Amino acid sequence: MLDLARLFSRVRFGETAPRDEPHRDAFQRDQDRITFARPFRRLQAKTQVHPLPHDSHVRNRLVHTLEVASVGRSLGVRAGALIEDRLDAAGVSPQEFGAVVRSACMIHDIGNPTFGHAGEDALATRLARLSAGLADAPADLAHFDGNAQGFRIVTKIDMHRMARGFRLTYATLGAMLKYPWGAKDARSRDGTKFCVFDTERDAIANVVRHLYGIDDPAAAPRHPATWLMEAADDIAYTLADLEDAVDLGIVPAREVIEIIEPIAGRPGGGVASLRGLAIGRLIDAAAAIFATRFGEIMSGVPYRGGGLLDDLAAQDRAIAAAFGEAQRVNRTRVYVHDRKVGFELAADEIIGTVLDLTFAAALEFDAVRDAETLSRRHRQALTIFGDYRPEPGWPRHEILRSAVDAVAGMTDPYATFVAARLRGLELPL
Repeated sequence: MLDLARLFSRVRFGETAPRDEPHRDAFQRDQDRITFARPFRRLQAKTQVHPLPHDSHVRNRLVHTLEVASVGRSLGVRAGALIEDRLDAAGVSPQEFGAVVRSACMIHDIGNPTFGHAGEDALATRLARLSAGLADAPADLAHFDGNAQGFRIVTKIDMHRMARGFRLTYATLGAMLKYPWGAKDARSRDGTKFCVFDTERDAIANVVRHLYGIDDPAAAPRHPATWLMEAADDIAYTLADLEDAVDLGIVPAREVIEIIEPIAGRPGGGVASLRGLAIGRLIDAAAAIFATRFGEIMSGVPYRGGGLLDDLAAQDRAIAAAFGEAQRVNRTRVYVHDRKVGFELAADEIIGTVLDLTFAAALEFDAVRDAETLSRRHRQALTIFGDYRPEPGWPRHEILRSAVDAVAGMTDPYATFVAARLRGLELPL
C-alpha cells in the first residue's frame, strides 16, 4: 500500500529535507515557479488545437493550461474532501491535495512543441529519419513525446540549467508522470505516450525512489494526483474544443448546446454558460469515481492504462453518453477539419526544415566541441538554439537532444519565421 505522506513530500527535487518556506507553502511555491518560467510563458504562442487562429477568443496552449489548472484545483479539493480522513492521517489537507493537482496541471503540457500534437508527430517522424543515419545514435533519439519533454524541462534544462531544473517538490514531479515509463517500454504506444527520455533516466529513478521507495521506475504506480490531473485535462479540452469549434464556424452552436445540455443538467442557455455547468458536474462525477477507486489507486500496482473517466457510465449514464458524443464530434469533425489539417501539413515542413538545420549543427558541434571552429552556417545556427545552446563538456546524447530542445521550445510564429528565412522568404516576426 502506498504511503500518502510520502507521496505528498514537500522535499524539493535533489534535496534531502523540506525547506523552511515562510509566507508560502511548498506547493504554492511550485505554482509560482512554474508561472514565472519561460517555457510556461511560451505556451501563449503555441497551438492548442487550431494553429495560428485568427480569432483571439480561440484557445492557445497557455489558456488551455490555465483552464486545466482551474478544473484540477477544484477537482483535487473536491476529491480530497471525499477522502479527508485518509489525508488527515497523512498530514495533508484537501486544499494541499488540490494544490498538487493544480501544479501538475500547470506543467502537464509544458513540453508540448510548436504546433501541438501535429508538432509531436512531425518531430518524431523527422527524428526517426535523422537518427537512422547514425551508427551510434542514442537508443530513444528517434522518439518524441511532449510528456517526456516536459519532464526534461522541469528536472534539467530550464531555470537551473543542468542543475535540477525548476527544483519542484517531489510531490509535483510525481503527479506530472502521466505515463511513468520510457519510449522503449512495452506500454509505450509505438514510441508515443511516455514520460521520460533516456537522458532523464537518473531523474525519474530519483523521483520514484523518493516517492515509492523502489529502484525500478518501470514498476512505479501512478501518483494519486495524476489520475485527477488527467481527468481535469480530459474535461477541459473536450468541452473547450467544442466551444472553439463554434467560434471558428466548424460546428453550429445549436448542435453543441444539445450535446452539452445533458452534462450541464438543464436545458437552455448559451454554449459558455452550459459549458461551465457541465464542468462542475463532471468534476463531481470524477471526484466520486476517484473516491470509489481510491483503494485500488493506493494499492501500488504498476500503472497499465485507463483513466477515471473510463468509469463515467457507472457514475451517470446520461452524462457519460453526452460526454462520449462530445468526444466523437471532436474526433470526427473538429480535429480533422480542413483548416486544421492544412496548417498541420505546413507544420511538417516547418519543423522538418528547422530540425534538419539544428540537428546538423549539433552533430558538427559534437564532433569539434568548439563553436568557433564550426562551419559558418552551423555557427550561425547555434544562435537559434537560444536557452538550449549545447556546451562543449556535455555527453553526445545531451548535445544531440539539445537540437530537439531548441525546435520543440519554439513558438508557432517563431518556427514559421525561421523556416521561411531558411528558404529565403521574408516574413514578419
